[in-house]
Amino acid sequence: MKITGICNNKDILSELGNRIQQYRISLNITQSDLAQKCGISTKTVARIESGDDLKFSNLVKILNEFGLLENLNILIPELQPDYKAMFEEKAAKKRARPTNKASGNDWVWGEDEGENET
Repeated sequence: MKITGICNNKDILSELGNRIQQYRISLNITQSDLAQKCGISTKTVARIESGDDLKFSNLVKILNEFGLLENLNILIPELQPDYKAMFEEKAAKKRARPTNKASGNDWVWGEDEGENET
C-alpha cells in the first residue's frame, strides 16, 4: 500500500509496521534481536509491527538499526535559506504569528476621539 494524504492514521501505522516487519525479515533478524539491538522490548517490536501506535524515538532506533536513518531527511527536509530575507537584512523568523487580516478588527488609534465632540 502506498501511503498518501487520504490514508487515516491507523492505516498508516499498520503499513509502517508491515514495512518494518518485512525489512526485518529480509535482513534475517528476529524480533528479539531487533529489540535487543535497539534497546527496546520484544513486546514493543511486536506491537509496532502489528500497527500499534509507536514512539518516534523507537522508530528512530529501528531506522538506525536498519541503516535507514538518513531517510528522515526525505520525511522532513531541511528548509532552504530565505535569500530574499538575507539581502533585506531581516532577522530569521523564530515563530509563527496569526494574521489579523481576517478578524475585521481595523481599529485605529484616535478614531473614537471625534465621536464625543458634538
